[in-house]
Amino acid sequence: MKKITSEWLEYLWYGSIFLGSGGGGKSSSLLSEISKLLQDNSIPLLALEELPEEEFFCGIAFMGAPELFEENFLFGIEVFTLIGELEKQTKLKFSGISIIEGAGVNIFYPLLAAAKLRLPIIDGDAMGRAFPELQMTTYHLENLSPTPLVLVDGNYDIHLFSENKDTFLLEVESRHIISRQGGIGYIAGFPYPGKILKKVLLPGTLSFAKEIGECFVKAKNYPHLLELLIETTSNSFYGPVIEIFRGYLTDISGQETAKWKVATLSSSNGESFQLLFQNENLIGFKNGKIVATVPDLISIIDLKTLKPLNNNELYEGQEIAILAMPAPLKLRINKALDVVGPQCFGYRALYVPLEKLHWNYYYEREVFL
Repeated sequence: MKKITSEWLEYLWYGSIFLGSGGGGKSSSLLSEISKLLQDNSIPLLALEELPEEEFFCGIAFMGAPELFEENFLFGIEVFTLIGELEKQTKLKFSGISIIEGAGVNIFYPLLAAAKLRLPIIDGDAMGRAFPELQMTTYHLENLSPTPLVLVDGNYDIHLFSENKDTFLLEVESRHIISRQGGIGYIAGFPYPGKILKKVLLPGTLSFAKEIGECFVKAKNYPHLLELLIETTSNSFYGPVIEIFRGYLTDISGQETAKWKVATLSSSNGESFQLLFQNENLIGFKNGKIVATVPDLISIIDLKTLKPLNNNELYEGQEIAILAMPAPLKLRINKALDVVGPQCFGYRALYVPLEKLHWNYYYEREVFL
């Protein structure tokens, strides 16, 4: 069994941002709080094959705008309410914490819960990246409900959701509550035994986030960083990253109320790139042609700092590289694309895997569909 120590945190910080694909958020106050808790302690990290089959685990996550999370951080006291209420509803005693969204803030918030509750955390998650809605999980693909589920809103009021509630309906109802109560919320749900989680969760994603983060810490320059990332991702169940553009950000368009926002880039040799995003990066166009689409990951690297970026950190004149990475195969099946494909975000185009869009690159690396 691995143990998460304070030495993991810097690596997880950068790995979580990269896997956020432009979204997912980050919180320095959350990182600081976990760092304090891990000064003389560690969190047991359970691989899927180590899960006791008959013992139950619960998923914990943050919902809402990460920027508000930074302003309203409650230092984790709500995790005791979350798990206490869920144990009361289910009449279960949980043996550990599972991660729902393996990116951004929702890597670190379950770690905070595990540290506070002195419970192990599972090395796996139900998204493999950042997605904005509850139905965009591997639980949904297996027809497994998130409920019973407990929601603690930004005013510390408790909301309970009963068993077998439709996931889409739960997403709408929970977001409605959060929007009226401070814009943030904390949830505990997805109560399932180890034998179910072994089949449902994407394996090793927390360790993978650490390995990704190590690339950013070790990199001496951008070519070295790209080399490290290609090596790390090639040895994963995602697939090798590919650079799809490098240049300067010339414009960011879209009002705060707009469904789509567009970042426009240009290169020194006259090529252009448009990146469509909402919370996360969704579609990339190079010279007017699609070169990457959700659910494959599209991540941004600041070429000055050699660090991954969230979309709210972009500014005109910034020199950046756009990298794409194949999503896990479980997110590419037709049932998954019904909830995470481009059309789910309002775009008409069908999903085309990176391996088809960049056939020569992946063929050379013996990555085939």
